[in-house]
Amino acid sequence: MSEQNFVESLGIMPRGFIDDHYVIELEVTPQHLNVGGIVHGGVICSLLDTALARSFFLTVSKERLSAATLEMKVNFLGSTKEGTLKALGRVVNTTKRTAYVEGVVENEQGKLLAKGSATMMLFEEKRVR
Repeated sequence: MSEQNFVESLGIMPRGFIDDHYVIELEVTPQHLNVGGIVHGGVICSLLDTALARSFFLTVSKERLSAATLEMKVNFLGSTKEGTLKALGRVVNTTKRTAYVEGVVENEQGKLLAKGSATMMLFEEKRVR
């Protein structure tokens, strides 16, 4: 059995920070489609959650590298059946323990497919992996 984590098993490819956004991409395959033949909403949410979380916890000190999503809101604005999806996340505001982050998912032509926001929490201790 594979030792891939969830993000790897979806096929998410981290691209890193571009300007003030953390960017990830996903090449759509049949496994990402719902019964209607379009990219499943859960895939879109996973893309957003990954980009939003990484935009926050990759900017904090390595000693405090553990974070979790407390809540997330997603608005679905379009759909797609194929191509490469790009999710961009950025930190809007931070406190000592939390951050408010926003992001989008778009197709390779730049069409907006979803917009979301989340509140992230930073943990003092490392979490068990």
